Amino acid sequence: MFVNSCQQLVHWIKNHPLLRYVVADLSKVDGVHVSRIEQTLTEAPEARGSYDPGFYTAETNIKHSSVCWLIIKGISELENIEPRKQQFVISNLGEYLNNDSRIKFDDAVSVLRDVAIDGLYEYLDEHLDERNSIYSILIKYKQRSEWFRKNRLRDYAEVGLEGKKGEVALAIDVQEYILDQGVEFFVEPASASGEVDLVLKSSEGRYIVVDAKYIKNESNRSSVKNKLASGFHQVARYCNDFDVSEGFLVNFVANTTRIRLGLDTLDNFPYLNVGNKIIYYIEVNIAEEPSASKSGKATEIELSKDELISSIADDS
Repeated sequence: MFVNSCQQLVHWIKNHPLLRYVVADLSKVDGVHVSRIEQTLTEAPEARGSYDPGFYTAETNIKHSSVCWLIIKGISELENIEPRKQQFVISNLGEYLNNDSRIKFDDAVSVLRDVAIDGLYEYLDEHLDERNSIYSILIKYKQRSEWFRKNRLRDYAEVGLEGKKGEVALAIDVQEYILDQGVEFFVEPASASGEVDLVLKSSEGRYIVVDAKYIKNESNRSSVKNKLASGFHQVARYCNDFDVSEGFLVNFVANTTRIRLGLDTLDNFPYLNVGNKIIYYIEVNIAEEPSASKSGKATEIELSKDELISSIADDS
């Protein structure tokens, strides 16, 4: 029964658009605990009599979360061994977590639920909260910019801010806003893929990548597609450089032509999956638009998800 519960949990996580990449990152965490758990999962089913699984000592949050995931994933793969051996492995994993060599099977299940399952849920929940927090800040930045600062931002892009123009000047404005919200961040001078506009760093040491693009008013469909494909691809490469599963692309649009992207949504956030990296998309409209009575019929540039991915593949 407990094996089935772990199977259902692993299946749900592996089929979630974001969490499957989060646990993929957890699987990369190395350490003594990894080899010890793998050894128990391999050797305990064949052990005759007693088996010493060792004793786990918690280290960092990321390492603890990797232990939780490794144990749950390992238990989910026990279905093809006989029930007696399943119980023996589970009891040894419970012993590993609480250092009780006399632990009973039911008590081991309770330990695994309280430590491994709850620990993994907590980590995933923190990850989603962190994502939601950053996206919320960027949405507020979008609202402030579109309501009060369109002219100012166009001037930043064309005339300059702090000696910079274009996307770099707009990125400075994003950085200033995020800093004012009390978020810890730093500007990475260079990564393997070039200079990223903004890298946030969480209290757990995880990196969060934010990059900016700028689409001028004279942009046509082809240039818009290339600019966006380049932006998504760039953020994905930065995510690879910093070994994270997701990033954010802030696109400043001075084009009066509406841009409509056929992106997927995750928790109502539009995103594009690029090379198994989730890139969230936030558009900031800074176009100088005529009044409704003079605007006439709105024109649109519509780009599908497949077009963007195809264009990214062509640039790779």
